Amino acid sequence: MKNEIYGQLAHSGLLPDDVAAVILAGDVPPAETVVLHLVLGALDAHAVIGSDPRSSTNERRIARLVLTAAFLSALTTLVEA
Repeated sequence: MKNEIYGQLAHSGLLPDDVAAVILAGDVPPAETVVLHLVLGALDAHAVIGSDPRSSTNERRIARLVLTAAFLSALTTLVEA
């Protein structure tokens, strides 16, 4: 089940190509590596939405909530690992 999730994540476009290639080759990188890239992606999205003057208040709130969820998930995942 865990390998299926990693495979889906590798195909999702949420990870850099080099990390996705490692997963698709059958190796599973450390959880810290995957979590780091997911949190960085959430940070990037938050920065883009937050700095765009055309973003609505709701879009900014959603970006902030997603960033919060990413950090909380990262903390939970890394504590369990």
